[in-house]
Order: sequence, then structure tokens, then C-alpha cells
Amino acid sequence: MKIKVIPEGRDGIYIPDKASLLDWIMDYGPDKIHCFIPGVFGALGADWGKDDVLEEIDKSERLGILTGDAFGNNLKHALSVIVKTDRGEELRMFDIGDVEEDLEIDAAVMDQ
Repeated sequence: MKIKVIPEGRDGIYIPDKASLLDWIMDYGPDKIHCFIPGVFGALGADWGKDDVLEEIDKSERLGILTGDAFGNNLKHALSVIVKTDRGEELRMFDIGDVEEDLEIDAAVMDQ
């Protein structure tokens, strides 16, 4: 199973198809997934249950998959999820591992 993505425009950053990402997490994601939430004084880290991560993805405003240097510079948390809360948009960075080999880049986008 692959996560279908299109290039975001910056090196190593892709926008995933939400349905294929949800399927991949369901099939291959660990039962507990580490998350960093950036804050004023650093990042808050905690393990989330798979169902909670799936819910965050489902209600997300934007998604990003990071590879290469972008992945390394993001504390090796490959999945970025932006959700709307009562405080505005919030970023969650989930550690789903190095998924570069599990990406299927949309060839039609690459040919343009």
C-alpha cells in the first residue's frame, strides 16, 4: 500500500491524498504514534492512539508528508497535520517513520 502524494513545491515536502494516508495509517501505523505540538517555549510531546491520529487527519485543514532534509529538520516526524481549533489553526507533527519509499507521487503532476 502506498500514500498517494503530489509535490508541495519545496524540496522533500508532499501533500498526501487524505484517503490513502488514512488507509496507510490504519494498515501500517503503530498503535501509538508520537506527536509534537509546537508551543511558545518549545514543543509538547506525547504518544497518541492510532484512532486519535486518524481523527486528526480526517478533520485536518492541511496535511504534509516530509522526506529527506525536511524530515530530518522536523525532528524526524514525517506527518504534519494542521487542524482548526477554538484557538485557531494548530500544527501537529506525527512520527510515522521514514515513509519516503511508501509514497506514490502523482505522475501527471510530475509531467507538467
